[in-house]
Amino acid sequence: MVLPKAARTALVLTVLCFMHGTVLSQHRYALIIGGLGGAPDQIARIETHLEATFNTLSGPLAFDEVTVLAERTLAGKSFVKGESTAENIRGWFASLASTATPQDEVYVLLFGHGSYDGSHSALNIPRRDLYDRDYAELAHALNAGRMVWICTMSASGPFVQALSAPDHIVITATRTGTQRNQTVFPQFLVEALAAPSSDLDRDGSLSVLEVFQYAAEKTAAHYNEAGHLATEHSLLEDTGDGEGVRVEALNDSAEGHLAGITYLRRGTILVVADDALAQERSMLEGRIAELKTRKQDLSDTAYYAELETLFVALARLNDRIEAQLE
Repeated sequence: MVLPKAARTALVLTVLCFMHGTVLSQHRYALIIGGLGGAPDQIARIETHLEATFNTLSGPLAFDEVTVLAERTLAGKSFVKGESTAENIRGWFASLASTATPQDEVYVLLFGHGSYDGSHSALNIPRRDLYDRDYAELAHALNAGRMVWICTMSASGPFVQALSAPDHIVITATRTGTQRNQTVFPQFLVEALAAPSSDLDRDGSLSVLEVFQYAAEKTAAHYNEAGHLATEHSLLEDTGDGEGVRVEALNDSAEGHLAGITYLRRGTILVVADDALAQERSMLEGRIAELKTRKQDLSDTAYYAELETLFVALARLNDRIEAQLE
């Protein structure tokens, strides 16, 4: 039997409260790549973004491992582990391939200048660049349960299609490879990771979706306030269909649901010690996110019936988790 609308709403709110309060048994790894800056002011700009992101991920957001690779000029900085060459980037992925598990999350953030050859995009790094397809191949070798790609550079749009895959969230600063002007998106992305105001629903948690919304809306406002035509339009893709959407189209799109249940910070932390329960919970959250992407293809009755079943299963699972912690 399908619950009345009011009861459905109450059930959804109850389960969402549980969802915001539980942390899966997992490790979170981040690779922050800084490309070539060129002019001193551009090198300084990239350095600021790299250091701020490193400090936030390794500090308040409590990632298990945060690695920064940057150009040789910055290699001596305390937060930089090595030079951002193709060899070192490949080495990081190879090392993680032997340790990452299906319970883990991997974040890769790209800062710097991008280029586009008419077919593929790249972050400009020392010596030989890696293209979008190269990063996709590196990701394919990982056994991580979820990957989050945040490409903040110019000409980053083609990374959406290249990196799109199940359990991948891809964010780019531009819509296409031909948007080649320097982007302001990274400034607001870095801000979103740390600013209390990026918690848009004020629930104490911070999701990847909220980070994208905050940065994208701030970027658009930047151009509006300056009276300039926007030269960048950020995208988010998390359904695996290779079609990113702009922030203003999210509500009418299937995109954004996986990003909405991928948390950089949870409001109340309860640790799930049982790996089996953690995996079951991750699976149910993923099924809920996948169902939401199909809402437009289902009748209201079918959609809410399936959603109710999944939410009830998740609520019962949370009862088991709560009992384990008593």
